[in-house]
Parts: sequence; structure tokens; C-alpha cells
Amino acid sequence: MKIRNNDELKLFEETLDRCSASVLVVTPQGNQYDLTDPAQRYLGIAEMLREGGEAEPEVFTSSPADDMQFFDYLNTVEKISA
Repeated sequence: MKIRNNDELKLFEETLDRCSASVLVVTPQGNQYDLTDPAQRYLGIAEMLREGGEAEPEVFTSSPADDMQFFDYLNTVEKISA
């Protein structure tokens, strides 16, 4: 998952704030960041903002309710980009 602009970043952070359990971002190099931890959040988001490379970081949630938060996020981003 990539974050492409400030609007997406703001919406992504709002989505994270609504999550109730761990949200991990895993980079193509295997680095993992828990986005619910304030210290790791910025490192993980920096990876998602990074340009270059074909592979994108992946986001994993540990709660079905949080999965729905990210489905809503993706749908909103798609509408904004259209």
C-alpha cells in the first residue's frame, strides 16, 4: 500500500486512530512496524511514502473490525482519486 498525497496521509492516520488492535506494515525487505505504536508509526508511514521499487509495503490488521476500517479507507481513497 502506498500513500500518494497529503489527503491520503491524513485519512490514513485518521483510520489508524480508529483501529482497536495492532496494525502492522511490512516492507518488501521484511521490516515490520506496528503503526499503533507512536514511535514506530512514523517509520512505517515513511516506508509507505517512499518512492521507487515495484513492491509496495503491505498492511496487516489483527482485528476484523480494523479490516473494515481499511476497506472503508481504500474505498474513500478510490473515490477521491476518481
